[in-house]
Amino acid sequence: MTRVPRAAILPALAAGLALLAYACGDNGGSGGNAGPSSFNVSMGDNFFEPNKFPVKTGQRITINLQNDGAAIHNMRVAGADNKYNNEDDAVSDPENISPGDSGKLEWTAPGKAGVINLRCDIHPTDSTGTIIVE
Repeated sequence: MTRVPRAAILPALAAGLALLAYACGDNGGSGGNAGPSSFNVSMGDNFFEPNKFPVKTGQRITINLQNDGAAIHNMRVAGADNKYNNEDDAVSDPENISPGDSGKLEWTAPGKAGVINLRCDIHPTDSTGTIIVE
């Protein structure tokens, strides 16, 4: 029987545990059942697809935005107070995304369950959506 040196076993064990922790991880959420930590969204002329985003309380998400429309678009999340145009809003980067371009929006869900509204500032009555915080 060949003996494997202890110095070789410990790094392999550490790597295996790290891989297991990553595979069983919670995608940056607050619990083991967190939703996706990123979403890919098509911005069309007067719509977001998809436009509903399930997340857990305290979860950090990234929304990857692609402007597939002919007009300039953006995305603004109302924040924990669910009101627009104040200090707790999150807005896409860049703020205005030209046709064919892409951007992203990073946001952390509040610590309380509820529904948070989002919209396009340029098309605020048509391009809307919700983040469902569970």
